[in-house]
Amino acid sequence: MILQAYCPECEKKVTALTLLHVDALWQSLDSGADIEVMHTTEKGDHRWKLNKYERENLRKKKAEGLI
Repeated sequence: MILQAYCPECEKKVTALTLLHVDALWQSLDSGADIEVMHTTEKGDHRWKLNKYERENLRKKKAEGLI
């Protein structure tokens, strides 16, 4: 899944990819587990975990049927 997230290395919002299959992503959201995302750069990939705020926004968008 593609989403907008804050990259701590770039210190800005970027287009990121989740590293989980969609079903596993929703299970992780429901259980409160970490969700790892990544994006590519010219100097290599950046990988990090979504923060609580980003996980909650993702959960709200799903509940509203936007995802």
